[in-house]
Amino acid sequence: MLKLNLTERKMRSIFGKLIVLSFIFIIVILLGCGKSSQKKNPRPGFDFDLPDLNGKIVSLEDFKGKVLVINFWATWCPPCEEDMPQLNQLQKRYKNEGLVVIGIALDKDSLNLVEPFVREKRIGYPILRGNEQVLGTVEDFSGVPTTLIVDPKGDIKKKYDGSFDKDDLEKSLKELLY
Repeated sequence: MLKLNLTERKMRSIFGKLIVLSFIFIIVILLGCGKSSQKKNPRPGFDFDLPDLNGKIVSLEDFKGKVLVINFWATWCPPCEEDMPQLNQLQKRYKNEGLVVIGIALDKDSLNLVEPFVREKRIGYPILRGNEQVLGTVEDFSGVPTTLIVDPKGDIKKKYDGSFDKDDLEKSLKELLY
């Protein structure tokens, strides 16, 4: 009976440690969501071929000559959701000047999760379904949200890791649009 109690105590101790480590791991993951920093001219030569929500393949080439704001996001990311109204406003305000906002959803089950989310949030810009390949073309991709400013030649001019500063993003856009 004494041996059983010692084994039982050891098992409880190990189980407790696993729970604590799991909790710490989840906290570390969540802290990465929404981390904010920015880099100028991270890398030229960005490209993608991704399906939209209807399955049509959309390419960077389709937007040649346009300034792009490309936002990588996921339905489970609160900072991503907070950026969406600002992206909608930018799309409306600068579309006649040559701006296109594109959202790239990174949810695993993107079609079933993203389509209703886009309708509910009234996202007014194109949404594409992301994959590992497109993430490989973004230097130092650290998670969502990540927002890129891409010039009319297709080169990344600025990258925001985490939520972007709207005034800074808008200033950068105006430099490329006017």
